[in-house]
Amino acid sequence: MCICILGIYMFQGYWLYNSYHIQLDQFSKDINESLRTAVYNKQFADVRRYFRRFGREHGDSLRGPGGDIPPPPGPEEGEGRQRMMINSNDHNGPRQNPNRIYADTLARQISDFLLLNNITSDSVKLVKLDSIFSAELHGRQIKTDFHLDTFHINFDGFARESFRDSLRRRGPQKTSKIPFNPASNLFVQAVFESPMPYILAKMVWTLVGSFVLLVLTTICFIYMLRTILKQKKLSEVKNDFINNMTHELKTPIATVYAAVEAMQNFNALNDQRKTQSYLDISKQELQRLSDLVEKVLHIASEEREEIELYREETDMNEIMDTIITNHQLKTNRPVQFRYDNLIGDRLVNVDRTHLSNAISNLVDNAIKYSGELPVVHIRSSIENGNLIIRVKDNGIGIPKTYQESIFDTFFRVPTGNLHNVKGFGLGLSYVKKIVELHGGRITVHSEPDKGSEFIIQIPV
Repeated sequence: MCICILGIYMFQGYWLYNSYHIQLDQFSKDINESLRTAVYNKQFADVRRYFRRFGREHGDSLRGPGGDIPPPPGPEEGEGRQRMMINSNDHNGPRQNPNRIYADTLARQISDFLLLNNITSDSVKLVKLDSIFSAELHGRQIKTDFHLDTFHINFDGFARESFRDSLRRRGPQKTSKIPFNPASNLFVQAVFESPMPYILAKMVWTLVGSFVLLVLTTICFIYMLRTILKQKKLSEVKNDFINNMTHELKTPIATVYAAVEAMQNFNALNDQRKTQSYLDISKQELQRLSDLVEKVLHIASEEREEIELYREETDMNEIMDTIITNHQLKTNRPVQFRYDNLIGDRLVNVDRTHLSNAISNLVDNAIKYSGELPVVHIRSSIENGNLIIRVKDNGIGIPKTYQESIFDTFFRVPTGNLHNVKGFGLGLSYVKKIVELHGGRITVHSEPDKGSEFIIQIPV
């Protein structure tokens, strides 16, 4: 999939690169045609202006038999007239012809005007050429800045210079050198700034479309990749959950089975003390098994439907006393509890049942993940309008790598094949959900072998 996405990017880039160079070639053709047209129009305008001035100055001598000034002859008409005059001279002998005088005089005057005027006023001509060239470019919708350069070169030098130019590194876009005044070998060339803005403006919809398609393709690819990785993670979590559940359920079942077998096969029924002991063990393990099943069913029901909170005025001291008493009774090892009450007798508006269960889960974890002598420090206070509950232990701690994942459903810090601490990875996810439903948040501060501290903040 990565190779496929990379291939799409490469082909799209190659296509856009070729499209850019096609537009660049078209730009080069347009500016060359525009300059040639501008030079032609400028020279044609000079000739037309000279005809008008020449007609005003020599109007009487140029009038034909009808009294009108004949129009300037075109190239074919002029050649035909010259052939007719030559034939007339051959057949009729030599005699003066007014039209012959007019044609010779006009041709000589036009030639002298074009040659001499172009030599003596090239700067003025360039200003007018610049204006005509700009109009040609605007007609082709080319608005790139440019300037005109002139060159006095001979044809041999031009060929050598062109060869040298082809070897130089490509600079700003240039037109070819176009003859501007043949009498002085004057050539004109237009030099443009970078044509990239003009070309990109013409390709804007192509670029936008390509960009949108590539972005959509990339987003879909990333979404699909994240989904695959999430599915993989869920699969791993499911396998871990099944392994943990197997160990959790097998332990009480095996204990009860052993107690029943002892009473059946080793005459424990005749010993009232042993019978009572085995029955107490069986009851304790069955209660543990029932609690595990209840916890799994509880989490499953939470996934199916949203939990509704029933807020009421609650005394946190009462909740803490109940939690500490219950854990002292059901824990089979000594636990040192410390509770700091900084709230006093103030009541807080919370869901008594769910918040009590959440704090109880934190205390249960603090005991399970501590050593032989667990020390659990609970502290409640109200700071800046928030109910703050801290549960701190002296346990094994949590590595930084896993501190963001411990609140995920079914997640447990990996311990390899060791299952010395029982659990499904359901408690902390439940705690986080209850705290967030109260509009609060839960954080953890922990270091390996230095214990952990869970901090609940709920706005009151």
